Amino acid sequence: MKRINWRTFADFSIRYKLFASYLMVIILPLILLLLLHLYLSTNETEKQAKYSAQKMLEETKSHLQYRAEMVKEVLNSIAFSDTVQNLVSEDPKRYEDVNLWGLDANRLSRVVGQFSYNSDIESVQVYMEQGLASVTESTDFLSMKNLKHSLWFRNFLDSHSVLTWLPSSVMEEKKDNNAISVLRVIPSPHNITKMDGIVRAQISQSTMISILEHAMATPSTSVALFNEQGEILSTSKTFEYTTTDFEEILSKALTGRRMNIWEDNLEFNGQRILLGLQEIPETDLRVAMIVPYTDILKSSNAMRDRLIFIFLLIIPLTLVLSFVVAGSATKRLRKLTRHVRKVKNGDFGMNPLPVNQDEIGELISNFNVMVDNVSRLLEETYTLGREVKNKELKALQAQINPHFLYNTLELINAMAINSGNGEISKVVDRLALFYRLSLSNGRESVTLESELTHVESYVSIQNMRFNNAITLTMNVPPELLHCEVPKIMLQPLIENAILHGILETDSEKGEILVSARTDEGNLLVEVIDNGIGIDEKVLENILNSSVSKGTGGFGIWNIQERIKLNYGSQYGLLYKSQLGEGTSVQIFIPKK
Repeated sequence: MKRINWRTFADFSIRYKLFASYLMVIILPLILLLLLHLYLSTNETEKQAKYSAQKMLEETKSHLQYRAEMVKEVLNSIAFSDTVQNLVSEDPKRYEDVNLWGLDANRLSRVVGQFSYNSDIESVQVYMEQGLASVTESTDFLSMKNLKHSLWFRNFLDSHSVLTWLPSSVMEEKKDNNAISVLRVIPSPHNITKMDGIVRAQISQSTMISILEHAMATPSTSVALFNEQGEILSTSKTFEYTTTDFEEILSKALTGRRMNIWEDNLEFNGQRILLGLQEIPETDLRVAMIVPYTDILKSSNAMRDRLIFIFLLIIPLTLVLSFVVAGSATKRLRKLTRHVRKVKNGDFGMNPLPVNQDEIGELISNFNVMVDNVSRLLEETYTLGREVKNKELKALQAQINPHFLYNTLELINAMAINSGNGEISKVVDRLALFYRLSLSNGRESVTLESELTHVESYVSIQNMRFNNAITLTMNVPPELLHCEVPKIMLQPLIENAILHGILETDSEKGEILVSARTDEGNLLVEVIDNGIGIDEKVLENILNSSVSKGTGGFGIWNIQERIKLNYGSQYGLLYKSQLGEGTSVQIFIPKK
């Protein structure tokens, strides 16, 4: 097997052997360099992705801290306002006078209304032990008596916190409220450890989501804002974990560890994840970032793909350069090989190859002489063949169907006996026009308009013979009438359509349509009749010279040969026919 493989390589040309050697020398070091660079760049990309994610989490934490401080300032200013502290602890008996209740309610609303300068806050409410709410509640101030049995309220009291963040849904019976609530204790003016009320600010989810979206290190990153109790306050739009999943991830990460961590080797549901946790100073808020490690690998894979793409761009250049260098030593031999192939395929119109004074030069010189001799012999053969075809055409023009001539003359004789001079004159004029166009002063080509007139005269004479049995229709655009076509190109086709198509039908009547159009720079003339059609076996051989002359095959074959001789083998006739429906003949020639 080894011998066979080595033998196959040994049979290659010197050019391909050199080409293979150059590729080995160039591409192998490139592959090693690529592998080394891929390894280093993958590690560097992973480090950079982790660093970027950590920075984005720290920036998000800073942004949240700033927003939290702004909300805290608003709540502090309300909680420590003298008006608020006095009104939340006011004796309810004072408000037996409705006017006093309305006055104090306006004062409280003005103080609470100062939150409007902070766009993060949607609404502010004041809960109070006594004061206005103990008499009548409104949307701005509520009584704390209804809160004492609430779980969130008891937890808030037990935490001894001054300020806390909660999901709004835990404070209300309606669970569809997805806002975030911030609670601030209103201390008693006489005893700071005593609570006279609570200020509650509601922050919309859209505000927090827009902040958390800035921490999207990758498309599948999940970011969550939660409080000290582990309650999720807000998440990014692409948060993919349930509350239970999130608690499980936190429990794995925080086992025996402090809150501010950065863990890149956690596993959850069989997938490696990157987890970052940050406390927001002076609040009970925490922010968590969860990045699937597959996203980080995507970044390194993208870098790998770019390097491979660059390598694949270099490879074609290397192939071309190696091929050019390897072939420089055999350039003249390859030129000679290409010329030999052209001669084998019949192309003798190429320029002679340059000749040097060496062995290859002698070979090329002999080849040039051989091509010149063969080309000259072919030209002589072509000229002789053309002369033979022209003589055949003249012979065809000289006879132009003697039966037709005799029948026409017989018709003239019968009309002279049985009718007046007008009909005889008409036949004679048509016959004269027909022969004048047939001869056309010896020219081999005429205009399409002249050829159509020639056909029209022929059909007119045949209609006089066959009682107007033929309906001739011509659909030719005016701009194509001056195109040059071979002489007597249509008449044999029309004659076949009449004699072997229409007159063979039961009614002995029919229609012939002659149309013309351009097709990719060529002229396409089509003759369609509704005669009896042509049998499939006859149709296959209709363009061969061996077809019986009685079926009109000689005239058709003559047209085919003249077209190919004058314009090339890609032009000629195309027959389509179906028995009982008719025949279509398409003529393809260059548009001149």
